[in-house]
Amino acid sequence: MRIAVCGTKGGSGKSTLAGLLALCFADAGKKVCAIDQDPQATLTTWLRSVGGKPAPWGEGRKELEEVYRTWTCVGEWGKNESPSDKHIWINDFPPASPQVLLKMLGRADYPTANGKQYELYDYLLIPCRPAVADIWSIRSFLAELDGYNAKVRLVMNALDNSLMSKAGSIESLLEGVKTPRTKATLSRRTCYSVSMVSGWKALDEKAKSEVLSLALELSR
Repeated sequence: MRIAVCGTKGGSGKSTLAGLLALCFADAGKKVCAIDQDPQATLTTWLRSVGGKPAPWGEGRKELEEVYRTWTCVGEWGKNESPSDKHIWINDFPPASPQVLLKMLGRADYPTANGKQYELYDYLLIPCRPAVADIWSIRSFLAELDGYNAKVRLVMNALDNSLMSKAGSIESLLEGVKTPRTKATLSRRTCYSVSMVSGWKALDEKAKSEVLSLALELSR
């Protein structure tokens, strides 16, 4: 399964979503390859600090045609094991304009065991906070995604007890947006930040349940 996490606005929770999914799948016994294309390298720093290893086929931080990519293996990988379609691929993209993101999404040229290139993602996840500025940004991106050949899903993120996080307010904010939302949502939880230091074990049961629900939804 190949998952792209992207959006045009910084601070929406892209790296957090990508990292939590990577840790969740790894905890479930899956082999995960996390690809970080953000120059800030948040996902790379996070996963390697909690046991992730540089991928032998993409050791270290690389610059390819002015696009940064770093590969990190999470889970129990064999020493000489090569990536394949049976593994989980999670790509964290930097915030960028819709046009730039579309160009990057169309260049999913990650190495495979047989030398072929991936062409499409199975899911394109767009984290969405209950904030007006985030919705504006998402609307402009979705307008450019019309006809994109992947399952595009909004993931409601950083929900709390505020009025903006209530179901009615979210429906109003997203009025006219036809892109489906995942049934699973992520709340605003301190332990998500703590997991960047201590990994999956830092999450309480409620947090683990949220992330696991999303991972299971994507796996169906």
